Amino acid sequence: DVTTPVNRLPLVHAELKRRGVPIREASNQINRYQRESFWSGTGLFQYVQIFVISNGTETKYYSNTTRFAHVRQNGGKQKPGQGRHTSNSFEFTSWWADEQNVPITDLMDFTKTFFAKHTLLNIIAKYCVFTSEQLLMVMRPYQIFATEKIINRIIIAHNYHWEGSLQAGGYIWHTTGSGKTLTSFKTARLATQLDFIDKVVFVVDRKDLDYQTMKEYDRFEKGAANSNTSTAVLTKQLNDKNCRIIITTIQKLSNF
Repeated sequence: DVTTPVNRLPLVHAELKRRGVPIREASNQINRYQRESFWSGTGLFQYVQIFVISNGTETKYYSNTTRFAHVRQNGGKQKPGQGRHTSNSFEFTSWWADEQNVPITDLMDFTKTFFAKHTLLNIIAKYCVFTSEQLLMVMRPYQIFATEKIINRIIIAHNYHWEGSLQAGGYIWHTTGSGKTLTSFKTARLATQLDFIDKVVFVVDRKDLDYQTMKEYDRFEKGAANSNTSTAVLTKQLNDKNCRIIITTIQKLSNF
């Protein structure tokens, strides 16, 4: 466990099985803990943010979202064995990987990288998202690396005065369903924390994507971004210092 400056106590629970035992058994063991023991009394598992499961040769991680579903569905009362478990199922686990997206599955290699103090603190403090639906999400490695690459390019471009040049730009590949919007949301939130960034403008090429992106951003954090229905509204937002993240279409931006 590690203590962060925001007075929270984030915990990572590692469940290990012998080599040769299916890794899913480690996930099932955690579910049994939640049903039968660690939800009773003080509810130890409510303080866990990330679960790690391994059988030595295969290692995966996932966020603790069951706690929040339990609390919400039971009217604020934590009851063991009830509530939605789908978000904490084996299908929601992630492989850890290096910058080239090569999976790091061996427990020893996983420990050296994932549990490195700097990496773990970054994952907990920067790359977990507590959504407006009160669910905790932890980003996948390719999302983390993509976000860090973009932020680093922004900082380098600023330091070398590359603004407005091709050197300042770039692109990140994501396949369908891999969490592009979450990557962009986290990137936008981190970018607005840079003292030389006034605004982040998220530009899409279709009106339906405009609505879809705003809906997703609102799910990640209510009110974090601003959408617009016309060029006039976009103009007001661009002149409003309080509008830090703006989602708009390329057509409205062109009109502006």
